[in-house]
Amino acid sequence: MYASGNSKILFITHGAGRGRKVPTGDVFLKRLAAKSDPLLKDIRIHRTGSGSANFEGVGLVIFWLGDPLMQKYPACYVDAVDIAEEAVDRGIRILNHPDALSNTTKSRQAHIWADAGVPCAAAASASTLEEMAGAIEQIGFPCIVRSDQEHAQRQVATLFKAEDAKALDSEGLLPAVVLKLYDIRQEYRDVGRPRSDLFARYHHKARAFVCGDRVLASHLFFSTERIVGLSNSLFQREASRLRRLARYFGYHERLRADLITADKAYFSAPLEEAQELVQAVRALGLDFAAVDYSIRPEGHIIIWEANPYFWLPHGKASVLSRQRDAVTRVDQTFDWFTACIKAYCNDHPTLSVVSSSRR
Repeated sequence: MYASGNSKILFITHGAGRGRKVPTGDVFLKRLAAKSDPLLKDIRIHRTGSGSANFEGVGLVIFWLGDPLMQKYPACYVDAVDIAEEAVDRGIRILNHPDALSNTTKSRQAHIWADAGVPCAAAASASTLEEMAGAIEQIGFPCIVRSDQEHAQRQVATLFKAEDAKALDSEGLLPAVVLKLYDIRQEYRDVGRPRSDLFARYHHKARAFVCGDRVLASHLFFSTERIVGLSNSLFQREASRLRRLARYFGYHERLRADLITADKAYFSAPLEEAQELVQAVRALGLDFAAVDYSIRPEGHIIIWEANPYFWLPHGKASVLSRQRDAVTRVDQTFDWFTACIKAYCNDHPTLSVVSSSRR
C-alpha cells in the first residue's frame, strides 16, 4: 500500500518557451485534489530551464515532456538529460527517460518496432526531396506521407499512384516519413463481415494507455477517412448541430447508438492485445504512453503510434460526453494512472497485466 510522505515525486514539465503544454497534467492534479488523494502533496513540479531541480526526498522522477523530445525541443532535451543523469547518480527511479522520449519520430518508432517484432507499418524517412522520392519507391503504393515528428493529423497525404506523388507538396512535410498504408476496413470486407458491422463499414482506430505492464482501454473511434482521429471521427460528426437536427426527425439514431455501444464495449472488455501493446511501449524504452492501433479481422493488431505526451481532457470536454459516460471514464483513467504511480513508488519490480482497474 502506498504510504504518503515516504518519497516525493518529481514531475518534469516544459519551461517557458521550451515546449508545448498539454492540459492533461492539470486535469490529473485536479482529480487528485477532488479525491483528497495523499499522492497530491507528494508531487513536486519542476520546469526545464528554471535552474537546478530539487531532489530532496525524491524517490521517483517522471518526465512529462513533448516528443520526439531531442528533435523538436533540443534545449529542453539538454536540460532533461542533465536532470536524468543526476537522478541516476542519486539512485532515483525514472519514468520516460528523455532518450526514450526521442525515439518517437514516426520512422525511428517503426524501425525499432520492426526489429522487436512489433506489428506496425513499414516506414522510410526523408529529409530532402530526393530522399522523399526514394522513400515512396521503397514503400510502394498505397502509402501515407506525413511529418516524421508530429502526432497530429496535420499535413498527412495518402498516395495511391505515381500521379499522386507528383502532386504532393513534399517540401512542406520535411522531415517526412513514408508509411505503408493498410486498409483494415477492406480486410473486414474481404472476410465477408456483414455490411452492418461497423468495422466493415468504416475505418477505425483504438487507443489504449500502457503503464509498465498495465494496459487500460481508452476509446474506439470510427471514421469515413482512412486516417482516423478525433477531428474526423463519426463521434465528432454525430455531435454536430446538423446531425442533432436530423436525429430530431428520426434519422441516424441507430448509427450513433451502434458507435456508442462499440466504444463502451471496447472500454469495458478485457484487451486481448495487452501484451503486444506492452511490448510496443517497452521496445521504445518508454514506461508509459497512449498507443493507437487497429484490430484486424482475425484478432491481430497493427500499431500506428505510441504517444507519451497524450491529451486527455476532463470528461465534460469529451465528444458526446454524456452519452459515452466520459466523465466517469476519464476519472477512472486518472485513478488507474494514480495506482500505477503508487506501484512505482512502492518499488514493485513489475506490474500485472490487466485491461482495467475496474476488473
